Amino acid sequence: PPPGSATMNASPAPIPRAVPAPRRRRRPSPLSPVTRAVLGSSDDFLAADGTSSPTPPFRAPPSLCSSAATEARNVLRVLREGAVEGDPAVPRRVRVELPLPPADVRTDEIRYLGLHGQAADWSGGMSQRLRVTKTYVEENMLDGYDWEYLGLLDRDADGMGVWTCGENMTVVTHPSDTTMRFFLDLADGVYGERVKKKDHVLVVVNAFWSGNGEKVGQPWEFGLKKRAAVALAPETGDWEKVYVARRVRSAAGAEGTLRRAWPGRWQLFDAEGVALIGEWTPREGEPSNREIAETLNEAAGAADAAGFNRSSVDTSRDTDVIT
Repeated sequence: PPPGSATMNASPAPIPRAVPAPRRRRRPSPLSPVTRAVLGSSDDFLAADGTSSPTPPFRAPPSLCSSAATEARNVLRVLREGAVEGDPAVPRRVRVELPLPPADVRTDEIRYLGLHGQAADWSGGMSQRLRVTKTYVEENMLDGYDWEYLGLLDRDADGMGVWTCGENMTVVTHPSDTTMRFFLDLADGVYGERVKKKDHVLVVVNAFWSGNGEKVGQPWEFGLKKRAAVALAPETGDWEKVYVARRVRSAAGAEGTLRRAWPGRWQLFDAEGVALIGEWTPREGEPSNREIAETLNEAAGAADAAGFNRSSVDTSRDTDVIT
C-alpha cells in the first residue's frame, strides 16, 4: 500500500498451519484365532459392559506388571514355534515393551510413569532397572522355558542382560543409543552365530534407542551411525513391537492402557480397562501420542489442555498454559 495508507501498520493475517488428516479410529473387531491363542481362551474375555461373552471384541488389558509379562510369554511362544516351523510370516527380530512398577515402591500395579516409564526415579540407575526387569523376565516372561541367564552382554553394556532359551531364542534387555555398538555386535553374530539362524528369535526387551540410529554413539562415530541406520531401518521389517502394555495419559489427565499382542491390533482401553475405545491395525502401526491423547479425551469427555491442538498465533501467554 502507498505511504500513509490505513493498512500500513496492520498486523499480517496469521498463516494457518497444515494439520495432517487424522487416522480413522476403528471400531473393535473380533480377534483372529492366533490372537485368541496368544491372549487366552474365550472364557477369559470380557464384553464392553464387563460381562463375559462367548464372542467378545477384546480381552481386558493387564493391570499388573507380572500379568503383562505373562501375556508377553504367550506371544513369544507363538513366535518361537513359528520360527522353528519355518513360517515366513513370523518375525525373527522383535521388541517387547514390559511395564515396570514405580521405583522403590512395593507394588505390582501398572501405573503411569511418563512416556516409556521415563518418569520413574531409578536411583540405582540402569543396574536397579535391570534387577527389576530381570525378575519379570525370569519369573513371568520366560516361565516354563529352559532358559539360562548369561549376565551382562559386556562389562560396559550397562543394563544389557542376556538370556538364552534353548537353541531358538535369545533375549536382551535395554539396548540404547549409548550401548548400540554392543547390540549391533550381538545381532551380527559377534557373540555367537546362533542369532543369525532362520529358526532363531532375537527378543529385545524395553529398548531405549531413538529413531533409526540418528542419535547412536558419539557425534564422531559415523561408522557406528551408519551400521545402526541400516540395522534399524523400517525397510528391514525387523524390531516390530510384538507385545506392548503401557499406561498412557493425555495432557488433560485422562488415563488408559495401550496394548498390542502380535499379530493383533494396537488397542487402547479406558482407565478402568473395561471399554475398548481405540484400535489401529498393524499396517497403520503404533498410534502417535496425539492420537492416543485425542482418543482418551474423547472417551472421557475431557477437553484438550490449552495449547495442545491450537496454533501458537491463537494462544496468549496471559490466558493459556500449555501442559
